[in-house]
Amino acid sequence: MARYTPDTMSRKELRKCYSRFSIGMLLVLLLTTGLAMGLGILVQWFLPHLMGDEFWRPVLRVVLNAVSVYLPGLIVFPLLLNRLPEAKKIPVDRLNLLELLQAVVFCFGMGYFFSLLSSFAIQGVEWLVGRSSQNIITEFETGLPLWLTAISFAVVAPVMEEVIFRGLLLKRLRGLGDTSAVLLSAAAFALFHMNLYQTVYAFVLGAIFAAIVLLTGSIRDTILLHMVINGFSVLMMNDLSETALLVIGLGIYILIGTAIAMFITSRKNYHMEPGPLPFHGRDKRRACFSSVWFWLMLIVGGIGSVVTIFLI
Repeated sequence: MARYTPDTMSRKELRKCYSRFSIGMLLVLLLTTGLAMGLGILVQWFLPHLMGDEFWRPVLRVVLNAVSVYLPGLIVFPLLLNRLPEAKKIPVDRLNLLELLQAVVFCFGMGYFFSLLSSFAIQGVEWLVGRSSQNIITEFETGLPLWLTAISFAVVAPVMEEVIFRGLLLKRLRGLGDTSAVLLSAAAFALFHMNLYQTVYAFVLGAIFAAIVLLTGSIRDTILLHMVINGFSVLMMNDLSETALLVIGLGIYILIGTAIAMFITSRKNYHMEPGPLPFHGRDKRRACFSSVWFWLMLIVGGIGSVVTIFLI
């Protein structure tokens, strides 16, 4: 089917664009869960000897996780979002070294700030439900050899997630305007993790990464940033001395303060392009929030993010 034409697009078609995004994200969540369960069963049936091997068992876990997590997005987003209006291509203007270092500081600071807020919120939920939670990502990481954890989380995850969410998804959402593209791609990135420990800071980092891609016209810088952030998390899995943990903790609080100061002083230097559609921001918000599929996506993703840390 042909793309929606910006010059002739109606409000009904505009709402369909947001619905297509929401349906696509719902399908990604459902297919990811279904694939993980189905592939796990198939491997148990046909490759039980490998699942009993100390070397191949963690390798298979990583491969199955990568296939079930990333394959749905690679297929669903291009198919369902192919009718969205197309925006002009952004000229490539990558970050210089100083800008890249500033981006690292900002991403680390904001990421840890919202991670702390998430931890406080989860403690409140634990008190309400009367049971403790578990971080499924940490559980998964600790069950793997360190070298395999590094490959999975510091190499494969950054590359695939940037390709899917800041490459495929952001590119197709830009026709709705930069604001919609940043917020929707960040929401998809957050819900994709299906884990309340990561949902909030994944949204924040997803928005920052999306903004960087809109500024630079490339995902190569965000792949590098993503690798640095995930790689630091992998390094933190090593047994560290109390002195090292104290120094790292102090450094994190310095990064948080620096990032907040950077946001306050620099936020007015950036602006979002409205995109090719002849609609005001309020029209886009109305089209988005009037979509039943959008709210269903948020409900399913939100419930899944809570359930996974308490029941799995």
